[in-house]
Amino acid sequence: MPKLNLRRPGPLLAGAVALVALAGSGAYFAGAFNDKAKASAEAGPPAPPPANVRVAEAVATSLAPHADAPGSVVSVNDSLIAAATPGQVLWVAEIGSEVKAGEIIARIDPADASQQRDEARTDIKRLSSRAGYLARLVGRHEGLGEDGGESEAAVDQMRADRDESQQNLERARVALRRAETALERTEVKAPFNGRIAAREIEVGEFANPGAPIARLVNIDELEVTAQATDTLLAAVHAGDNVRISNGVETISAKVRAVVPVGDTVSRTLELRLILPETDWHIGSAVQVSLPRSAPKKVVAAHRDAIILRADRVSLFVVGADDVAKQVDVELGAADGDLIEIIGEVKAGDRVVIRGGERLRDGQKVVIQSNAGGGATS
Repeated sequence: MPKLNLRRPGPLLAGAVALVALAGSGAYFAGAFNDKAKASAEAGPPAPPPANVRVAEAVATSLAPHADAPGSVVSVNDSLIAAATPGQVLWVAEIGSEVKAGEIIARIDPADASQQRDEARTDIKRLSSRAGYLARLVGRHEGLGEDGGESEAAVDQMRADRDESQQNLERARVALRRAETALERTEVKAPFNGRIAAREIEVGEFANPGAPIARLVNIDELEVTAQATDTLLAAVHAGDNVRISNGVETISAKVRAVVPVGDTVSRTLELRLILPETDWHIGSAVQVSLPRSAPKKVVAAHRDAIILRADRVSLFVVGADDVAKQVDVELGAADGDLIEIIGEVKAGDRVVIRGGERLRDGQKVVIQSNAGGGATS
C-alpha cells in the first residue's frame, strides 16, 4: 500500500488563501461605501447654513406714480435796490456784505437835496410873513365895517390875497417835506435783511432816480420754483408735501402755491414750494417729484428688498419659522424708499432688505438688528 503524504501546506498555498480572504473583505467594504454614496446622492446636496439678513415689514400705505420737474432755489426777497434821488454816488456796500433792514447800503451826495431843503425853509418864512400880514389886514378892515373907507370889492380882494397866501404857504411846506425826503433818500437803506449780491453802480458815478444801486438778496427765506404741465399739477394743491432733491440730498417741502397762469411758450405752470432750513444755495438746480395721479392704497416695501434679475423681479419673505421664501412680484408706484409691491406679499410680512442677493429659496435665516437704520422686525 502506498504511503500517504501528510505534510503541512506550503507557503504558496497559505498566500493564496490570504489573497482570497483580502479580496472578499475589500468587496464587502466597497459595497458598503457604494451604498452610502448612493444614499447621499438620493438625499441631495447638504442644506446651506443659515444666512444673516436684515428685514423690514411690508406696509399698507397710499402711493401715487411720480414724475420729476426741474426747479431752482430762489429767495423770497431778491431785489435791485434803486436810487430815489439824483446825485453822485459816494459809497456802496461791498459785495457779500450782510445787512439788516434799515441799514445803509449806499450814500449819494446830499448837496443838492440840502440846498432844496434850505430854499424851502426860506420860502416858508417869507410866505408865512406875508400870509400873516394879509390875515391881519383883512381882520382890521372887517372890524371897521362900512366906516373903514374901503369898498366891498376891495375887501373881497384882500380876502382873496389872504387865502392865496395861505395856499402858497402850504405849497412851500409840501416842498420842504419833499426836500427833506430827498435828503433822507441820499442814504439808500436796505428794505429787508439780506446780503449784497452785486453792485450795479460804482463810486463816482451819477445816479438818477430809478437807477439800480445794488442787488440785495434775503438768504434766510428760500423757496423752490418749478415749471410743470397743467396735467402734472392737476393732483398738486397748496399745503401738499412733495419731495425735492439737489442730487445729493432729498427733503420734503410744502407747496405754497400753484400759479394758475400758464407760460405761452413752454405751456407750463409755476409751482412754488417753501424750502425748510437747509444749506442749499440760491440758484441751485433741483428736481421736484410730483404725483401724476391721486394716491391709492397699496402694499409697499423698502426699495432695498427688490432683487432684479434679467428674467425676474422678486423679493424674499421670511416666515414664522425664519425660512426665506422667494416671491416673484411686479413693481408699481414709488415714493422715497417705498415702492408698491404687486404679488403674494401682504402688509406685515417680513421682507429681506439686506443679504437677499445671496439667499436661496427655502434657506434658513438669522435676523440681525438693523443698526444702520430702517424698520426691522
